[in-house]
Amino acid sequence: MPPETDPTAAIDALRAERDAARQELADLRAWLTVKLGLLHRAPGPQGITVLSVATDREIITKIEELMKGEAQA
Repeated sequence: MPPETDPTAAIDALRAERDAARQELADLRAWLTVKLGLLHRAPGPQGITVLSVATDREIITKIEELMKGEAQA
């Protein structure tokens, strides 16, 4: 069966696109977290420091705060 008509190949292609989009969004969240100073540090197991990426809501709230401060300046 040609790849364009093979349902398994089509599903695999869609999953690959989905996974790539998820990875791109995760990278963007991580970058914004660092740039906006929202990186969360917490003690983890065996003395390891756990770094947590901010939530979408935290990122949006911080951007809104920065925009308000910019408008008032």
